[in-house]
Amino acid sequence: MRIGRLCRSAAVLALIGGLFSPVTANAKTILKLANVQAPGMPVQTGLKRLSDLVRERTHGEVEIEIFPAAQLGSEQEILEGVSLGSIHMYEGSAAALGRFLPRLDALSCPFLWNSPESVVETVRGEVGDDLAKELLNSRRMHILDMGWIFGVRHLTTRNTAVHTPADVEGLKIRVQPDAIYLATVKGIGGSPTPIAASEVYTALQTGVVDGQENPISNIWQRHLHEVQKFLIRTGHITQNQVVVISEDVFQTLSPKVQKIISEAAIEAGDYQNKLVEDVEAKDLESLKQNGMTVIDPDVASFREATKDVCRSSELEAKWGKGFFDKLSATQR
Repeated sequence: MRIGRLCRSAAVLALIGGLFSPVTANAKTILKLANVQAPGMPVQTGLKRLSDLVRERTHGEVEIEIFPAAQLGSEQEILEGVSLGSIHMYEGSAAALGRFLPRLDALSCPFLWNSPESVVETVRGEVGDDLAKELLNSRRMHILDMGWIFGVRHLTTRNTAVHTPADVEGLKIRVQPDAIYLATVKGIGGSPTPIAASEVYTALQTGVVDGQENPISNIWQRHLHEVQKFLIRTGHITQNQVVVISEDVFQTLSPKVQKIISEAAIEAGDYQNKLVEDVEAKDLESLKQNGMTVIDPDVASFREATKDVCRSSELEAKWGKGFFDKLSATQR
């Protein structure tokens, strides 16, 4: 397995063209941005918007080339590449960055946020600025924006109608390999099973897992309704995404281009957030029309079951005393 990872890393390095150096062709700077989301997701439209804005505002001198659907590896492999400089940019889960900056895990705490808008306000404010500085200093990874909303996550199951956490008992639920997601599913009684995004459909189809959790648009775009019968609208996590660039790569760019990319990341984030809001109702109807049974469960019971997930002494030691309370206070 390690040999396979090394081969993939070598292939990626050959594609990118060297550590810390954007690809230059015909006087054009090309920045490679990778993520794992499906091509039809709103975030891909948002990233195209980012690429278009940067190209237009630099008069074609800088182009961001998008590699979707895990073409350059899993989220963790992409992030390792950005940390090394072998991949220029990353878009994806803030929780995935938790391996480099543990405090980012806290943004995914269950039932923390009052709304997607409140997430954006917090991560683009003082809290987000502090986190960005910490990541920059510790890993030389430059956060351009943390305010891209992936969506509100819900549970799906293959055969089990879920109304309370008791109904989840014993079910194997796929989660992304991040601490809070694992703890959240465990908190509601399920058996959390980390599986890469690209392998979820097959795992559900073959019965390796009984269910998974994702925003409505991701469920539809990945055709998970074909292998899942029930959509349970728990709304347990409101997930934000981040756009990150290697600081060493960022510093090869002129201050003018740095400013253009930074501003375009926020503008494109706002654009894709509106897309997420607009398509969710449409995608929910599509799921219903294609056979999914939608359940509105007893959300209060799920909230109660997960109330202590982010209040353990272990997490407090990891994040720093009072950090979770500081996040919670932004919602009052």
